[in-house]
Amino acid sequence: MLLFLAALAQAAAATLSTLDLRWLVAFDAPPSAAPAYDAGAAYVPLRTGAVAAVDLERGTVLWRRELATAIAPATGDGLVFLAADGRLEAVASSNGATRWRTSLPGRLVTVTWDTGWLLCSTEDGDLAALRASDGQLVWRTTLGKALVVPPAAALDRVYLALDGAEVVSLALATGARGWSRTLSGRITGVSAVDRQLIVGTTDNAVFSLDLDSGRQRWRWRVGADASGPASSDDRHIYFVARDNVLRAVARGGGSLRWTADLPSRPLGGPQVFQGAVFVSLATSIAAFDPVTGKPLGSIPASGELSTAPHVRTGPRPTGARLVAMTRDGRLQGFGERFEAPPAALDALPGVAVPPEEP
Repeated sequence: MLLFLAALAQAAAATLSTLDLRWLVAFDAPPSAAPAYDAGAAYVPLRTGAVAAVDLERGTVLWRRELATAIAPATGDGLVFLAADGRLEAVASSNGATRWRTSLPGRLVTVTWDTGWLLCSTEDGDLAALRASDGQLVWRTTLGKALVVPPAAALDRVYLALDGAEVVSLALATGARGWSRTLSGRITGVSAVDRQLIVGTTDNAVFSLDLDSGRQRWRWRVGADASGPASSDDRHIYFVARDNVLRAVARGGGSLRWTADLPSRPLGGPQVFQGAVFVSLATSIAAFDPVTGKPLGSIPASGELSTAPHVRTGPRPTGARLVAMTRDGRLQGFGERFEAPPAALDALPGVAVPPEEP
């Protein structure tokens, strides 16, 4: 086991050291909301009133639609879901052609896709569930409070973080309310891990709540506001706070495994990728060993990052592995460096010098 863990750490360090800037797309305007991603493309809303699709392999613009939105798109089932001015539109991810449109009352603030469902929340505190394939409304419920972060779905339920630090469980099929629990502060991120919901707050705390009952499993005090949703691998749950510390706790019981200092404030929650834990900072992406928390280095970004980077799973060996967006409108992909393997030389380089005469 120790040899395996050491090999994992060496592989993570090697991966980071060979990530180079593969391509960069400079848009004519900054992003108006966070990009959405699927396996092959990024979908970037721009302040000029357009949405652009970018190929993640080549860094080329695939298509562009004139649609003004300040809401992050959602993706799923070969569609991109765009919300603006009380309406929702589904377009084909391949060419941007409209597949369906529908209107929803109220001002939309979040759109989330999950296994064929489309969850849309309004600033007035309503939540609507639509069939993603055709936009058919399945159910709608009044929550009374607005969502503060995107929902997290797990099993047959969806978990919502509402204004006032309230966490609510709903049945995904019907919208029927299950348990609810009120925490302190403001919720900054929710994520489902196994049978628990990890909730970060501005009250300097991160909670683990039981998915079935909402019962508190554990709570960790941190030195400042928690930042973004938590992430996990087979062994640990990782979360960051604005005290500039990355923490790893046991996935099962929540006992502390290690902490790592960050050089500056994190932009959002950590991400796990190829045996390393990545944290987005203002102008770089820092990486840490998931076993020990030891720093593995950092990847400089071309500009100030606007959101946490996207981690691609299963790209081609030559494709971008990490994709990041800057505040001034530059989308950049980082891929592994490929170098020619060492080989014997047919002849030594340079000018041949005849041997001296005796």
